[in-house]
Amino acid sequence: MNCFLSLVIASTVIAVLGAVSGVLGFDISCNSNVAVYWGQNSAASGSLPYQKPLGAYCDDDNVDVILLSFLYILQGKGGYPVLNFANICDYTKNASVPVFPGTELMHCADMGVDIKHCQSKGKVVLLSIGGATAQLNADAATFSKQVWDLFMEGSSDFRPFDDAVLDGVDLDIEQSSQLDLVEFANNMNQLYKTGSKKYYISAAPQCPYPDANLGTLLTQAQIDMAFIQFYNSGWCDNSKYGLPLWPESMNYYMWENAWRNSSFANPSMKLYVGATAGQNAGNPSSYVSPSFFANELQGLQSNYTDSFGGAMLWDMSWAYDSTPNYAANAKQALMAGSKCGGSA
Repeated sequence: MNCFLSLVIASTVIAVLGAVSGVLGFDISCNSNVAVYWGQNSAASGSLPYQKPLGAYCDDDNVDVILLSFLYILQGKGGYPVLNFANICDYTKNASVPVFPGTELMHCADMGVDIKHCQSKGKVVLLSIGGATAQLNADAATFSKQVWDLFMEGSSDFRPFDDAVLDGVDLDIEQSSQLDLVEFANNMNQLYKTGSKKYYISAAPQCPYPDANLGTLLTQAQIDMAFIQFYNSGWCDNSKYGLPLWPESMNYYMWENAWRNSSFANPSMKLYVGATAGQNAGNPSSYVSPSFFANELQGLQSNYTDSFGGAMLWDMSWAYDSTPNYAANAKQALMAGSKCGGSA
């Protein structure tokens, strides 16, 4: 049996098992979704427990989208990308972690098992490309095909997660890029059409509108979700929500206005409010208490039902080391006004 057919069968089995067990699965049309970045173990810098393996979070219904962070070097040794998941599957700190010959691409078999488990629970698992220290040095045509072959329904001898098939990619681009982002996204969307299931592309722009690095991408390529970072940006932080002097160009309303005026290539793109899930997960002045964030989410959700998609959190380690659990707090707040369908 060839590799491609095996992957298709594996993906189908996961979908069937989910349906049989009653798992409803991710619904992008809902305004109550919670997306969380996993992989960078940022709570360790706050003297909190290290992040757990991915599988430890799969059974929690408070999270709908998991963003694996990061694929941070697009073209490394041997022409293959490089992954970094901090204390999980890191060959630079653990010599037992295998690396594919002639590359620095790690073989994270345990993560592959966890990815399939999370998907069986109805979660969408995306690979986040970029991050603050990314090396964005790749040709769009070559890189898009490589991503498809390594992580989705393509074929390669070097598959970091074995037969696990991810649900798409996220672009967290925080600097100027040599990669043509529009061409990359367009290529991925074309490859998605050849697959056997639904795939997604998301982006994580900074909150001042328009974003310097992702603005063109959002207006020229079909992006499904925008995980807007309302933190580390001064007046654009969540902590300024509700203040009478919150500048219009630095809050959710400007993004909503652009959405309403069809400024984005995908008129149904969902907008998520991103927050730091702990006091030191970003700039401490950006952090807001769980009760403050719950109030903000409910206010935006009730006012902007069509564009609003839910909450994005940085990151899993902080969210689950917080009391109360920051992801559970966000989900509970959003479910009170949850609606699905809309314009998506």
